[in-house]
Amino acid sequence: MPQGPRERLLASAIALMRERGVHATGLADLLEHSKTARGSLYQHFPRGKTELMEQATLLAGHTIGRRIERALAQGDPASAVGTLIDYWITSLASSDYTHGCPVLAAAQSGPAEPAVQAAAATALKQWSSLLATALAEHGMPNDSAGPLGSTIIATIEGAIARSFAARSTTPLTDARTVLVPLVEQAMKTRAPATAT
Repeated sequence: MPQGPRERLLASAIALMRERGVHATGLADLLEHSKTARGSLYQHFPRGKTELMEQATLLAGHTIGRRIERALAQGDPASAVGTLIDYWITSLASSDYTHGCPVLAAAQSGPAEPAVQAAAATALKQWSSLLATALAEHGMPNDSAGPLGSTIIATIEGAIARSFAARSTTPLTDARTVLVPLVEQAMKTRAPATAT
């Protein structure tokens, strides 16, 4: 399906954030990468680069959220965590360590980009909630499922950052080695049955 200027700009913003981060991605880079005229940018994103990066972060967050949902639909939370980490291992290694997480890049955009940071926070919270809900559905107490879901996402994102910087998948492999058994063990801690 052919993409219009808006879709091309969003795709380019995500691609360049993954490689360079938000601040190192200039407006000229976005226009050149997307093969889009400057007028089209402001037609679709009246607030310019900031709005484009915000919307690209929300789109990337939604896309990765769908990936998490698919992984959860195919197995229990522990196997879904393994699947998610395997995705990032493959993504980084196959791109020669140029395809980091766009949401992580957005989260690091700093106080000069509060809308972009807020979009990243929304995505990270959504991912954590997806995992927490799945853990609770597998019998984990709600007061433990939420913190564990958040910790899983924080650990994976930290491992992505370390892998990106070190140009090695070892941090992600280490995260998989620890997180999958941790989640398996956590799921054995069932919520107490309610009295009838």
